[in-house]
Amino acid sequence: MSNLSSNKYLKLATTSLKYLPYYLKTKRFLKKTEYNSKEEIEAKQLRLLKRIIEHSYKNVPYYHDLFNRENISPDDIKKLEDIKKIPYLTKDIIRENIDRIISPTVPKKYIKNVLSGGTSGLPLEFYLDKRTSSPIEMAYIQHLWKRIGFKLYDRCIVLRGEALSVKEDKKYWKMNRSINWLSMSSFHINDQTFSIYLDKINSFKPKFIIAYPSVIYLLAVLFKRYDIPPIKSLKAIILSSESVYESQRKYIENVFNTRAFSYYGLSEKCCIAAECENSTFYEFAPYYGFVEYINQDEEWCTKEDEKGEIVATSFNNYAFPFIRYKTGDTCIFTNKKQTERNWPVIKQIIGRAQEFLVDRTNSVVTFTCHDEPFYTIIKKINAYQFHQDKPGEIKVLIENIEPLDETELSKVKEELNDYYKDIAFTFETEKSIARTKSGKLKYLIQNLDLDEINI
Repeated sequence: MSNLSSNKYLKLATTSLKYLPYYLKTKRFLKKTEYNSKEEIEAKQLRLLKRIIEHSYKNVPYYHDLFNRENISPDDIKKLEDIKKIPYLTKDIIRENIDRIISPTVPKKYIKNVLSGGTSGLPLEFYLDKRTSSPIEMAYIQHLWKRIGFKLYDRCIVLRGEALSVKEDKKYWKMNRSINWLSMSSFHINDQTFSIYLDKINSFKPKFIIAYPSVIYLLAVLFKRYDIPPIKSLKAIILSSESVYESQRKYIENVFNTRAFSYYGLSEKCCIAAECENSTFYEFAPYYGFVEYINQDEEWCTKEDEKGEIVATSFNNYAFPFIRYKTGDTCIFTNKKQTERNWPVIKQIIGRAQEFLVDRTNSVVTFTCHDEPFYTIIKKINAYQFHQDKPGEIKVLIENIEPLDETELSKVKEELNDYYKDIAFTFETEKSIARTKSGKLKYLIQNLDLDEINI
């Protein structure tokens, strides 16, 4: 599970004037269509689906060849179920065909290169259309967050993996005054710094905290440990990018005396969802992308509580179309409608698991942003894996396909230390790193007992 790039998160809230019309048009569209009937939604989805498929066949080399090879024509898509005729798009296919999935009809000046953390051991490289990707996503996010009373310029604290340069003044944050958001370091929250964080939080008086579940949980533990009362100004906590465990959600809500509201999206911008107003069930926005839930028999989920993989088709990225993209995230299906909206609903999303490292001070830090330091060597490696046996020490295995020199490894280590200042990293190169039975690679082998660390 991924959604908004952690270090670029704040940029989404300020839409370039050049692309403002896409943002405003989307806001008006959402207001007008939110309560469409099921029939209206499915009819509109089919039109959007046919449009992106026809464009991809005519203009994108990968899809043109795929359709011809599979003997598929865009005219074959006569109902939503017909999308099943199209083979899945996987991360490996993207890596192997990245230059052939780009549409030459979109001017290069509008195409944005993106790197996103993956589940198979490597970040994924792809492209987005600058004109539509962030403006449309921001309109949807604001629309979904209205369910908890959010307004664009509300005072927010952001705890989403920012690796801030902390100097002698011990200033663990930076302010974005244009949108009234305070971004705080996620990597320095511990017993020694807690009073500094607490003073700033209380003086800032946030209405919302936007956070990784793992980071806000660590902050909640400190609030509880030192018997700190809830933040009076706080209206809700907004969670994303990691699975939210129910026991953890209850703990966070109890400590802060407010709702922990979760939403879901992808850096690939194929689909977006958020919890309902009075339920933790998720509703997918039907006009952002078409979502399928694929069970173990490779069919659409239909049974209550059935598990399925989320497969998504983007309606907004004509520069690099994602059609039937296997996200790697699993959901729990339901037929139980929760609101007056007729949006697709699911019970739960099971995405990236929460994991933690332990530094030399025995403090626990989030592991969510581990992939970004490896972007500089992405072309030379197949995978990497962290191993921890002692607090403050990490061995990193790297499965390389080209030799890595000391300068390159030093650069990776330097960037890792920007995030994890009290952890010493060593590197070993391997011909092959063992995968799980399902073919996935575990990013972290954590051999410390975190229960003994008292998180």
